[in-house]
Amino acid sequence: MDRRRLVALAGVLVAATVALPHAQVRLGDEADREAFRAWFTFLADAQFYRTTPDVIDCAGLVRHAVREALRAHTPEWRRGAGLPIEAPYPDVRTRPPGQADGWRLFRVGENAYAEFADAKTIVGLNARALGRDTGALRPADLLYFRQDAQASPDHLMVFVGPSPFERDGRDWVVYHTGPIDGGPGEVRKARLADLVRHPVARWRPVAPNTSFVGVFRLVWL
Repeated sequence: MDRRRLVALAGVLVAATVALPHAQVRLGDEADREAFRAWFTFLADAQFYRTTPDVIDCAGLVRHAVREALRAHTPEWRRGAGLPIEAPYPDVRTRPPGQADGWRLFRVGENAYAEFADAKTIVGLNARALGRDTGALRPADLLYFRQDAQASPDHLMVFVGPSPFERDGRDWVVYHTGPIDGGPGEVRKARLADLVRHPVARWRPVAPNTSFVGVFRLVWL
């Protein structure tokens, strides 16, 4: 890995480390953290089976799952969500306050918060780095890739773990491709065991792949 790339990745890792004290979302206890993980992974996973118009890229998938995981999941919400199966999870009890200009869920700068954050901002200011060993993954963690040659170099995948939609496997990963060849792209789902053998090496979440930055965990978890 060249020096310039090392410096850039170090900047992301440092930013992710210092993000912790400034998290906008603060969950009250372990029960709330588990409720958030359950809803976050379920909602990200559900995008593979039915899409929503707000998810148009990888960061959009994360924003959607964060925002909707924190809502009160009333009968009205469930009807509007069109979930493919029932989600029998308790609600998160502690939520950030709403604002007239949106729900400021993500840190986007010094003392600045917004409902929108791109992939680099999500990992840089709203997640902490856990290293490049996928053995550290827990459900709701993020896999972060940076490919400088691409038009949109930053890419996130959500580690779901066991999926309520699948009988087999406990290592499911879901992600949005972002636009492809002028088209809108799509949500894809794969086993982590298959991703490490991805036919395109730059998408493998393995240490020898310099495009794989590592595993990140949202700072409120």
